Amino acid sequence: MKIQQLQQELEVFRKQLKQELPTIINKVTSDRSQMVYFEQLFKDQKPNSVQELYFQSLLRLDPHIARQQPQLDETIQSINELIHLYFEQHIEKLQEMILIEKEIKIMRDLEELQVSQETTQISNASIEIEQQKDTEIEKYNMEEVCNIIKRKYYRQKQQPNCEFCFCANQLYYKQIVECHICEKHYHVNCLDRSYDERQVKNFTCPRCTLYHMDQFFEIISVIIEPFSFKKTGLTSTKTVKFKADTNKLDIRCIRMDCPLSAEEITWPDLGELYINNKKIAEFIPLAQQSCQHKRKDEKLICTVPQNEECSLMIKETIPGLEQKRQYRIKSEQLHYIAAYKTKQYSAKQLIEKIVSCSENWMSVEQAQDFIILQMNQISSTGIKQIKQTISLLCCLSSTFMNTPVRGIYCNHIQCFSLENYLLMLELSNPRKWRCPICKAKLFKLQIDALQYTILQTIRQYNLLERQHFQIFRFSYFTRICQKQQKQNFAIRNFKQLKVER
Repeated sequence: MKIQQLQQELEVFRKQLKQELPTIINKVTSDRSQMVYFEQLFKDQKPNSVQELYFQSLLRLDPHIARQQPQLDETIQSINELIHLYFEQHIEKLQEMILIEKEIKIMRDLEELQVSQETTQISNASIEIEQQKDTEIEKYNMEEVCNIIKRKYYRQKQQPNCEFCFCANQLYYKQIVECHICEKHYHVNCLDRSYDERQVKNFTCPRCTLYHMDQFFEIISVIIEPFSFKKTGLTSTKTVKFKADTNKLDIRCIRMDCPLSAEEITWPDLGELYINNKKIAEFIPLAQQSCQHKRKDEKLICTVPQNEECSLMIKETIPGLEQKRQYRIKSEQLHYIAAYKTKQYSAKQLIEKIVSCSENWMSVEQAQDFIILQMNQISSTGIKQIKQTISLLCCLSSTFMNTPVRGIYCNHIQCFSLENYLLMLELSNPRKWRCPICKAKLFKLQIDALQYTILQTIRQYNLLERQHFQIFRFSYFTRICQKQQKQNFAIRNFKQLKVER
């Protein structure tokens, strides 16, 4: 019954649209021959769903005609815009049909459930399904869609266990943060007193920060595990013994006083570094009059004896009054230092490595779910957004992206080109792994398979004039458009995820 009701309502809607079509076409063109031709493009097929109804309602030129008369393409797009507006004007009726579709799906799921489960389980499931159905019939609840998507990807939180904290869980503190990469828990007090679990967004622990901060250097093995270092008194030193199976050591250091220093290489303001009692680096603070916001520190690559007992000593000196007047010095700051055996990649090699690894790809389904989340997030600001236009041009070169990527902490749909970014970063010194759109730290890069497919289709059919694609709030699809807009890459980095589409 429900299936017949749905088919009848879809057919009624299709016929109403067909009757309205001459009026819609007449708003765009007054050419009688064109009007007759465009009316013939309307597909006279019975749809089985709202999505199929929408796709069949849009007019499409025959490829042969499109090549002979390219001027018709703009007219077709204008007609399709009005058809889309017609759907928007009848949104309530469409939502009712969507709810019937969901009821049909629920009924089918219930039938499968009755075969696979026992009577008691069936009874409980039926009650839940009825409750859900009543709620959805009353209102098309997009928040439930949000929860379904979140449950697909978000892991259930477990009881925090700080066994990987730098105190080895020997201390008890109430404030705890979770690393978004390794998912290990840490005491805020063991990191630094400046951290607050209510303010830390996208927290990345010192271990993961040191490990992933430069993707041009792949970590082969850990020579010196990350250890903390904090100056106390006039002079503070810390010595670590190690043995390396390589003659080149990659030494990295971060400072935990603020998110910027905690994500970039930051050595003590005033101090020295020794390997086997030989000074290999001296740290000099910035002058008070320096125009630099932060000293441009780099990781250290040094040579050590292979397979021999070695020592690393870090030394930080307290400044005198004269030095404090002349230089910008932060004293008694918590640092984390580690040393690794690494393998260096060129930009070309790193591109091949990232593209060939399946873990770096966001599938088409995941990309669609991500878009649903972000479209709703923008709508939750109080502004009803009908559609969003995404550029297919890279913000770094204003040319078509080759491999569209975002960082794992990026909350925007817009991507940038992997090739352009890595080639630019290879020439930078020091390297700042930051998103060129939202400035979030790029510990890992993800390739958007949906935008990658769109770009491949554009190249395959030589549609290089299509520089944007549009995402409609009421739809399950994306479509390419030629609308030229001023590029704006200062996209907000949204934190809270709610869903609506």
